[in-house]
Amino acid sequence: MKFPLIQIFISVLAAASAMAGVRISEGIYEGAEHFIISTKAATYYLDRRGGGLSRMIDRRGVDWIAFRREPWDKYPESAASSFRGLPNLVFGSNDSGAGHPGHEKCYSFRAGNNTIISISRSGKWQWRWTFYNKYVTLTVEKADPEHKYWFLYEGPAGGRFNPHASYWGSNMGGPRTEIYDYYRGEEVFANWWWVYFGDYLVNRILFIGMEKPDRYLDMISYLGNSEAGLRSEDGMVVFGFGRIDNAIPQLSELNNVFYFGFLKAKVKSPDIHDSVAKTIANLLKN
Repeated sequence: MKFPLIQIFISVLAAASAMAGVRISEGIYEGAEHFIISTKAATYYLDRRGGGLSRMIDRRGVDWIAFRREPWDKYPESAASSFRGLPNLVFGSNDSGAGHPGHEKCYSFRAGNNTIISISRSGKWQWRWTFYNKYVTLTVEKADPEHKYWFLYEGPAGGRFNPHASYWGSNMGGPRTEIYDYYRGEEVFANWWWVYFGDYLVNRILFIGMEKPDRYLDMISYLGNSEAGLRSEDGMVVFGFGRIDNAIPQLSELNNVFYFGFLKAKVKSPDIHDSVAKTIANLLKN
């Protein structure tokens, strides 16, 4: 009987260590009430009424989302402002915008020392944020059975829009430097378990993964904020789990768990990619 008790004790200590240093406070950003979650690796701004992240700031002070309200919902100009966010979960239906900063479609409240729950005003959607020092998980606990969802990251990788100095990778290989221009209809589709994004002037990458691989197509591209496309002054990565052509959400599973966070790395070679791949895979298997 001693061994199970020891294992439980070790698990409790590990959980406490993972949460130590996580602090949730409140503040205002872009005129909206936010939870501000500080961890050892990053600071996250969660729009309480939007139910999504508007800022994701690494330890160097660089914001990988940088949501702004203006210009609002203009294509492609809002790639530098209101299109940005994570997870931008619900698209279409009366709940469209739930999970997206700037859209007042949710209520969010603390449910523990490192946990926040977001619920759509309709009551048809609910997801749980759990913040740890090295990463964050988002669990979809309730979904409208009449509408599917996706999980998006839309923001400037490395804090700036410079596709020609950017790279990405996935469980299918990397680093990859192919550039796809969303404004001109260029996208890459595959069925990924996890991905990462980086900038060759930055020694950190953002990883995003799913606890359980699924069978749906996902997409990656870059959207500039002007007709200049990839040569625009500003813009964002467009990445989506369960996003196919014509912006159609594909996901419907409940208790779907997504992971995201920063790793200190600059992926300049396949060898470094392989090392990063092991780290991400081990995290998702925990």
